[in-house]
This record gives sequence, structure tokens and C-alpha cells, in this order.
Amino acid sequence: MKTKTMGILAYYRRFNEDFSTRVGFGRSRQTYQRYRIVCQHLSTYIQEKYGKDDLPLSAARPSFIDGFDVWLRTRRTLAPGSVWGYMIALKHVVGLARNEGLLTVNPFAAYVNRYSGKDRGYLSEEELLQFMQVETRTGTEELVRDLFLFSAFTGLAYIDLKNLRREHVRKMFDGHWWIVIRRHKTQTESAVRLLEVPRRLVEKYKDSQPDGRLFPVPSDNCCNENLRHMAARCGFRKHVTFHVGRHTFATLALNRGMPIESLSRILGHTNIRTTQIYARITNKKISEDMALLAEQLDYLYSEPGSAVSQGDFSRKGSETVSSIS
Repeated sequence: MKTKTMGILAYYRRFNEDFSTRVGFGRSRQTYQRYRIVCQHLSTYIQEKYGKDDLPLSAARPSFIDGFDVWLRTRRTLAPGSVWGYMIALKHVVGLARNEGLLTVNPFAAYVNRYSGKDRGYLSEEELLQFMQVETRTGTEELVRDLFLFSAFTGLAYIDLKNLRREHVRKMFDGHWWIVIRRHKTQTESAVRLLEVPRRLVEKYKDSQPDGRLFPVPSDNCCNENLRHMAARCGFRKHVTFHVGRHTFATLALNRGMPIESLSRILGHTNIRTTQIYARITNKKISEDMALLAEQLDYLYSEPGSAVSQGDFSRKGSETVSSIS
């Protein structure tokens, strides 16, 4: 097929074939599967909407993009987060076609991806302490609790924890033990110092695996099922999954003053915007930051002889701040 007459699906499938050869070399299988799913949805959409097996790339116009978005939401009844991810994948492929000169217009120019991101669950410091003391009723629950805590104190994702080996734990230039790995998802380097809790867990489970892995990690479903039971006994109303441990680490690190640039490197993110999604600022952190700001600025009023202290900022006869409800 000549490049100039290549169809939307034909171009997308060519992209997927090329992407498949790079899985494991800077590209993850999870991302490849997402591109494949989008291609399948596109094929069905074109057949239902236009009654054709494919459309020329020139048909990829704003109306086509908006129609596909609506189709995903209505015909496929996908959640906003899924639509958001699929449209980003399509936008990337369309962008490549434009770079090759196969499209003269940008069909995504006026498109608005209607998704602001979902609220990422995490445990507060108080909840994390409570979970550390939760009653474990089986050996599997104890193991899952320990693995979750390891994630909450290191930020490691489930698959990276599962692949963690002895050689990944190294003593670094500062004299402390660190975990240095390449993330399974992005193949980017991630390095995090072993704090006291994860250090003790490494000691607890060392030499438990004959193949050099640090922990005997159950399946993802098994972990989440056991976490659900333990969270219920703690009285948590939030949905606790294994990945909540990673969110917890990110949130607590930011709330304790870690710069987001450092946190992004620790988590192995390729884009700092991803870190901003995972790690949220709580009201407690905002209050503490405002208290620090107050200490630094209030002296302008209290300093004897200062220009501000000589001014009268009160309104006589008006309500005071403390009396305002």
C-alpha cells in the first residue's frame, strides 16, 4: 500500500508492529496493550459509523476525533479515565502521521480531553501507623501487610517489588543502603534509600527465596483481597489496593517537604506531571506551609518601628476576626 493512500487503521497497525519490537527495550507491554486496544476500538468505530474496513488518513479530522470520543463514552460506556488514556494514545499516533507529512491539518487542534484526573487514594500518617499494627489472622495476611508497608516506605510498584533482587540493594557513597533498579514499566532508573521499616523487612525475609528475589510476592489479586480484609478491620472506608502504598509514599514525602523533583526521580517517572498526579498536597501540609509563611512575614507588622507597625489596619467598631462565624 502506498504511503500517500494509507488508511487510518493501516497506519495505526504499522505503528503497533513497530512498537511491539521495542517492548522490553524502553517500552512496556502494558503500554503496547493499550495501543492495541485503541486500534481495536477504532476498527469497530469505523465499521459502525462509516460501514467501511478503513478510512484514508485524510478522514482524520476534528469531527472524526470528536465522534470517536463520544462513541467511546456512549457506545462503549467507558469511564472518563479510560477515554482519557485512549485518546492520548490516538493523539500520539496521529502526531506521528503529521510529522511524516501524511496529514496537513491537526485533527486534535480543538479537541478537549474532558478528564481532570481521579482522586488517588493514599493512607495518612495516622492511618499508616494504624495499618502497621493491624491484626493479621493468617501468614498470607502478615506477608501482604509487610509488602504493602515496604511499598509505602519506598514507593515501589507491585511489579518492581516482585522483581526486587538482592543485587538491587546496595551501600552507596553516603554509607546508607539504597534500592537501585530500573522500573519495569518505563525502564527508567529509580533509587530510594532504605528507611528503618523497609530495612527491617529486608532482614525479616532475607534468604527466603532461593532464586535471589527478596520477597515471596503473591499474585496481585491475592494481595488486594487480603488488603481489603485488613483495611476493613482498621475501619478504613477508602478502597485500599496495593498501589495505594505507592501513592502513600509519594504523598507523605511531599507533605514532609521533599522537593517534587527529587520525588519524581525516586519514583522513576519520565515526566514530573506524573508525579503531580500521584502525590497530592493535603490540607495539613497547606496549613503547615501557611504557618511557616506567617512566621516569616508577620514580623513586618510586629517589628518595632517598621512601616507596617506604624499603620492602623483595624476598623474601629467593626467585628473582629475571631467573632466572625
